Amino acid sequence: MPSHVVISAGPCVADRTIEGFDRSSKKYGAVNVWHGGRWVVVVTRPELVTQVFRNDDIFAKGGNIKKLPYSAFARLFGVNIIDSHGALHDSFTAIIKPGLQRKFDLRPVRASSQRLARSLLRQQNHRPGSGVGIQHPTLDWAIDVVADSLLDLSPERMAEHRPAVHAAMHRFLTGISTKLQTLVYSAFPGLERWPWLMPSGDYGIRIVETLEARIRNLAEIASHDPRLAAPHQPAQCYNEKLIHRLRRAWKRGDISEDHFRGNLNQLFIAAVENIDIVLNSAMWELGKNPPLQDRLRQEVLALLPANQQAGYLESELDALPLLTATIYETLRLYPPLINLITRSTTQPVCLGSVTSRPLPTGTWVGWHAYGTHTDPGVWGPSAREFDPDRWGSDPVSIRNMFRSMQVKGKYLPFTTHARRCLASKFAITVLKIALCELLVAVEWERDPEYKFELVK
Repeated sequence: MPSHVVISAGPCVADRTIEGFDRSSKKYGAVNVWHGGRWVVVVTRPELVTQVFRNDDIFAKGGNIKKLPYSAFARLFGVNIIDSHGALHDSFTAIIKPGLQRKFDLRPVRASSQRLARSLLRQQNHRPGSGVGIQHPTLDWAIDVVADSLLDLSPERMAEHRPAVHAAMHRFLTGISTKLQTLVYSAFPGLERWPWLMPSGDYGIRIVETLEARIRNLAEIASHDPRLAAPHQPAQCYNEKLIHRLRRAWKRGDISEDHFRGNLNQLFIAAVENIDIVLNSAMWELGKNPPLQDRLRQEVLALLPANQQAGYLESELDALPLLTATIYETLRLYPPLINLITRSTTQPVCLGSVTSRPLPTGTWVGWHAYGTHTDPGVWGPSAREFDPDRWGSDPVSIRNMFRSMQVKGKYLPFTTHARRCLASKFAITVLKIALCELLVAVEWERDPEYKFELVK
């Protein structure tokens, strides 16, 4: 019987209740938003989302380095695989894709997930009758999983470095701008090139520089002796981990040092942030719904006996329909990237088929996943309710719905078409393992004293 834990932390989500945006996006499928000192267009209607993603040559990727070149985000992420375009993106993909889509050893992920369960139980034992925070333990879990899987650093080697990385990531996730900076830089983004003009003007710069230093330190540690990092791996697997592929490409001259730095920062931060947010959100929803949590626990327990020692196989995890549907539904209501504005038009273009007013060349265009994911016209009247059963009752129907919704631009946690996230399968698999281990060891509910507030 799993031990009981009361959790007192909600999902990491942004404010999604802007009524003006909500009304405009429902009526037109797109809305003008003031962002980065200019008007940009954000689309939510699936046919417009699909148009943007299918026409990479017209809606070209640009990212912060082009849109806001003096911003803290541009300093941190530079030119990377997510924001690049054309031949440069193709070269990044050839280096990075094998490192993200290789066959992963899932035993370290399971061990990290078991440590997460034990951490929650220890917290509860120290605070009987009170709620325990889950955000810091899940962030440690995410850091360990990504460090081992992508940077070739086992939890044992991460032990002395984890607190510093955790502190830097937590500070980054809670915001790199003061309220004054947010107001001023949104209207006059060019002022970021002179941070000394404002009180604490280098606030965000210090945060991103600290985080980058922590990530670069991990990369240096990983370069010393990969055999020490993962002795359980076959020798031929060492150099296929992402960090080694990136480093080889840099040393060969295939990419510059800036490209190495931008990709390393982007991939590490995105991987940690995304799986951390989704696990938090899934635990929140399952804590709200004990019957659903019990159903899921019974499904997982039916799998466990054959894997008590050997660990999980991806094919066995994929055969658990409710577990898969729970992950997909969490990604629908709590997409790690709620919106992203990283594309610029290369020529005048009309959005959709009913407008005759083209967007001018150089217009920045983005998408709003939450707006698309909660559209009643797409997902029905229960669009804003958490309901894994909407995905189907068997693995085939769930998989078919996932693919269909993604291709049609109705489901965007991993974007779609040619720019679909290369690590989506990895992310879903580690989330399944984490939930399996939590469900086996822990039974949790929400703390009735905890007041959930949306993060602005």
